[in-house]
Formats: sequence, structure tokens, C-alpha cells
Amino acid sequence: GYFFEPTVLTDVSHDMSLMIDETFGPLIGIQKVSNDDEAIGWMQDTEYGLTAAVFSDDGKRAEEILEKLDVGTGYWNCSDRVSPNLPWSGRRKSGLGATLSYQGIRAFVQPKAYHLREW
Repeated sequence: GYFFEPTVLTDVSHDMSLMIDETFGPLIGIQKVSNDDEAIGWMQDTEYGLTAAVFSDDGKRAEEILEKLDVGTGYWNCSDRVSPNLPWSGRRKSGLGATLSYQGIRAFVQPKAYHLREW
């Protein structure tokens, strides 16, 4: 069949398309960084902003990093789920609008207003 086995690439660099383009498959690249600011800089250096994942035992630190990222969905210690209660959206070239949650449903609804003047 046509499939790509789950693959982890290490020692990648930011000039590789894997690190700057959206990939929709079981593929991840791991790039070494010297600190959080460098990681945030590399994560923001893309035209896309669908999701980002931060893995850390320090919840405050993870939240601070996720707050600085221009992405529609942020993951902390996971990257394998969606919730029907939360919007799924992208930023920049990752799409417009949202799906899931009441915000996603609203995208398919056209409101209509009636005004009535009593005679």
C-alpha cells in the first residue's frame, strides 16, 4: 500500500522543508536549540501556524512558550488529539476560520434577522 511509516528525524536543520513546511503525516524532525528563545524563534520562522507542541514538566514554562507562538492549536505534553469542545484553527497560511466547537459550527450558519413594525 501507499503509506509512510512513522519516522523521527534527528539532527535536522531549519533549512530543511520538514522544519518550515506543513507536513501531514507521521513524520517529525528534532532540532537542537540552546534555549527557549531560540526554539520560539525557529518555531515562528514559517509561513504556517496550525499547531505547536511543547513538552515540559514545568507547566508555567510550557504556557509561556505556547503564548508566544502564533498557532491555532497549542499542545502541552501531547500532539495526538483534538477536542470537539475546542476550536481547531490555523494561523497565517494554515487556513482561515475554525472547525469543531461552537465557533466551527458558526462557520456553517448564516444568521437572518427580522424587524417588525407593529401597525
